[in-house]
Amino acid sequence: MKWKRPLYLTHRWLGIVLSGFFVLWFVSGIFMMYVDFPQLSRPERLASLPTLDSSGARLAPGDAVSRLRARDFSVVGTPSRNLDQKHQGDQHASVQAAAVRLTMLLGRPAYVVDVEGPAQPRLVFADSGDVLDRVDADTALEIAQAHARRTWPGQALTPRYLAQLQTDQWSVSSAMNAHRPLHRVALDDAAGTELYVSSVTGEVVRDSHRSERLLNLPAAVTHWLYPVLIRRYPDAWAWMVDILATVGVALALTGLWVGVLRWKRRSQPGKSSIPYRGLMRWHHITGLVFGLAALTWVFSGLLSMNPGKLNPSRTPSAAESQVYSGMPLTPAQFSRPAWSGIEVVEAELAHYLGHPYYVLTLRGGQLRLLSASNLPGALPDIASMQARAGWLMPGTPILHNRVLHAFDNHYYTRRPENGSRPLPVIRVQFDDAQHTWFHLDPVRGVILERSTRVNRLYRWLYNGLHSFDLLWLWERRPLWDIVVIGFSLGGILLSLLGLIAGVRRLRHDMGWSGPARQRRPV
Repeated sequence: MKWKRPLYLTHRWLGIVLSGFFVLWFVSGIFMMYVDFPQLSRPERLASLPTLDSSGARLAPGDAVSRLRARDFSVVGTPSRNLDQKHQGDQHASVQAAAVRLTMLLGRPAYVVDVEGPAQPRLVFADSGDVLDRVDADTALEIAQAHARRTWPGQALTPRYLAQLQTDQWSVSSAMNAHRPLHRVALDDAAGTELYVSSVTGEVVRDSHRSERLLNLPAAVTHWLYPVLIRRYPDAWAWMVDILATVGVALALTGLWVGVLRWKRRSQPGKSSIPYRGLMRWHHITGLVFGLAALTWVFSGLLSMNPGKLNPSRTPSAAESQVYSGMPLTPAQFSRPAWSGIEVVEAELAHYLGHPYYVLTLRGGQLRLLSASNLPGALPDIASMQARAGWLMPGTPILHNRVLHAFDNHYYTRRPENGSRPLPVIRVQFDDAQHTWFHLDPVRGVILERSTRVNRLYRWLYNGLHSFDLLWLWERRPLWDIVVIGFSLGGILLSLLGLIAGVRRLRHDMGWSGPARQRRPV
């Protein structure tokens, strides 16, 4: 039939293209084991922040938030452009702050105010009540100079302004949406450091080094299909990755299935179990050995996109959070900040059991709670948080209510030095239909996350299969490295042989390889 040849050739082309992607994914995956995407880590950020001088804060948090109106939170940042989404109600209405923190900007204390939703935050100076409009190029350069002096005090660096940009290759992630457009400044140091300064809050929100930029080209940029021309359009990028990964799953599954069937069909006495010679024989062998790993890797890669939102959010609901906060964030309850004798770099507003506290971040990353009211209030601790755990799901029996002093397979981090996952934590497990778990931070008195059995299954299908995030294996490095690299090399060989075989067969089918040679008998 006439339709068979175009269909057959389309299948060949598709197999060749996907085999090429598989090769790139496996190679870039090895690079990603040792190269992180450029970011300003928590230790780097804390080391670069100026000491927070609370004496200059003449406004209490409630006074600062009262300077803002609904119209101030109409801008939503995206990698391609900023959107001006006008508030549907009264443009002059007061705002309900979702988060407020105190920081320093050019020697002045300032409150950074966030609201619910995607709107960009606003900064209000705590000494005057002025609302920061937009950071211009000269101010960004001044901020970068101050950052460089604090981070590298012994070096005489002269920052050089490069550009204002909405996005570039190293600022494509959605974490930067709150700060777009960005100012890019080069330090012209030996490491080729470049800083990204927020035009919204004036903070340095990202840095990159020459080696990071170079090594990430064959790492994250390739593995995540992250070229900026594509990634600046998140929806189109997500569709592209979903489609490629879905077709890749189908290719890997059918290839593995056909390989198994062919192996069984020829399994007869006196005959080889593999019905191929030469290159195809090796492709068949590597498929039998590494085909399952290739299938699970591309399948778990598809899960990284959370298709159809199969993995529910781990963020606790407002009602659950208020079991420990006692109330929504109410800046009017907070007195003017004041402390002495400690080197604080940042302060965040929080409630515990209805009492206002400043969560102070010290230079070394430690946290300390300071009452923000003249009235006494209980500090969070393990005993009181465990005692209130039943309020998270009233009427539901608690199976376990225990303290974790070490990471395990469901509460872990690959970078404990960054301090993103505190210890100890409290784990509360409920006997409900979804087997809900909560992890609680007894230092801040907050819920870190909630998870159901769907979340935990997804963790194994994604992190377990894709990154081999098994605590037993990870704690025995370099065994983890050997296992992951070994399977990756097998995947590279399998995909490369498939690519070569596909190209050869396509050349023959298209008549590009001259007269057909007689097939060797098996």
